[in-house]
Order: sequence, then structure tokens, then C-alpha cells
Amino acid sequence: MLFVMIISSVLCVSTVLLSRQQSYAHCDTLDGPVIKDARMALDKKDVTPALKWVTKETEPEIIAAFKTALTERTKGSATSEKTDMKFFETLVRIHRAGEGETFTGLKPSLK
Repeated sequence: MLFVMIISSVLCVSTVLLSRQQSYAHCDTLDGPVIKDARMALDKKDVTPALKWVTKETEPEIIAAFKTALTERTKGSATSEKTDMKFFETLVRIHRAGEGETFTGLKPSLK
């Protein structure tokens, strides 16, 4: 009986720790909610959807990166892709910092 309780406890703790790690990592991915809102913002040319992921104090940096991305998008698809990624990285980096987490780069889609 004690053995079953120990195994059950280990499984519960493992599940909690693994699910916590995955949820933190989700906002770093190219198909995560932060990037989805960033793509929507760029497509609509309205930064508002992206701002919900950062604090008021960090909004100016996001707005500046957003404006740069919009300007650079007019120069062609290769430039557009690079500046979109720079905007995504800036947004996720600042979002992660607001959570007290480090930013280690954007991750591929989880799908």
C-alpha cells in the first residue's frame, strides 16, 4: 500500500512539473498565442492585439518594433519575413521578462 502511494505521488508531481514547463514554453513557439496575436496585429496594421501581452511600461518598445516591422514590410518579402521575426522576438522577449522568465529564442511550432 505504501509503495502504491509513493508511486502515485511521484506521478502526480511529475505531471504537474511537466505540464507547467510546457505551458511556459508555449508562448515561445511560432504557433503560440503571443505570435498569433502579433501576426494579427501586423496583418491588420494595428498593434493593439500584441499589447495585451506586455505591461504599460514596455508598450513603447513594442510599438517602436511594430512600426519598424510595418515600414520594412513594404520593402519586399525577404525583408518582411526578417522584420516580422524581429518583431515577434521583441514581443516574446518582453512578454517573458514580464513573467520573470528568460527568453531563449523562438521555438518551432508544436504541431
